[in-house]
Amino acid sequence: MPIPLYFLDGTQFSNGFERVVHGGRGPYVELKIDQILIPLKSHFNTKVPDRITPEPFYYHWLEPNGRTEKVYWQIKTVKYADYKIGYYYISPDLLLPFRETNLNVTPLF
Repeated sequence: MPIPLYFLDGTQFSNGFERVVHGGRGPYVELKIDQILIPLKSHFNTKVPDRITPEPFYYHWLEPNGRTEKVYWQIKTVKYADYKIGYYYISPDLLLPFRETNLNVTPLF
């Protein structure tokens, strides 16, 4: 069952995520584009490519429309973390704490 993610103000950002990646800059939540509910735009007001192309940098810095949170679209691998090309990453510091709910599990205690 997917776990939705919410920004700190309670706005839903996604309908699920893939995993949390820990690297040299701390943890990041990994998402696929179809999990993100808010359209993304380039932070620098430039066109974001619709596919991975050779670039001199490792990611595109994006923002959800009408918001200031940073989302990274990975376009090259790095040595300090297991970021995957084509996936999107956001710091969990920008999100409400997330947890699994409605799992139909009876608590042991």
